[in-house]
Amino acid sequence: MTIDALDTPALLLDLDAVERNLDRMAAQVAATRVKLRPHAKTHKTAALARMQLERGAVGVCCAKLGEAEVLADGGIADILVTSEFAGVVKVERAIALAKRVHLTVVVDSVAVAEPLARAANAAGIKLRTLVDVNVGQNRAGVAPGEAALALAQLVASTPGLE
Repeated sequence: MTIDALDTPALLLDLDAVERNLDRMAAQVAATRVKLRPHAKTHKTAALARMQLERGAVGVCCAKLGEAEVLADGGIADILVTSEFAGVVKVERAIALAKRVHLTVVVDSVAVAEPLARAANAAGIKLRTLVDVNVGQNRAGVAPGEAALALAQLVASTPGLE
């Protein structure tokens, strides 16, 4: 097949460069206590995520639930979704995904945490949960300090969340 026969969008890679970059990234953290969890928002493919895991990544990050579902379908077993879920449908999909893989979610408010906790508790699972703190980008996240502490304490004490 020639390049002009490809349907777009299409991911085209120089595999030697990809492997070199993945090896370089793994080497950067190899002698440290840092645990690598790369974001898959650029490649969005299970094959590349597997290559990252083979080089020592502990899991991958996804920006959206749909990306996480695709990676899970491709055999990726440890996924952190870095955006909050809004709405019953997303919560239900997150719980279904958490039954298949080791899913970590983020919350930035009680309004986000409570529906996840109720659904996880009803499903008989514990949902690994991180508190998303606004570090100055003002896109999402709870304010640092007392508000973040209060949300973390709520998460720690709420059945269905851990």
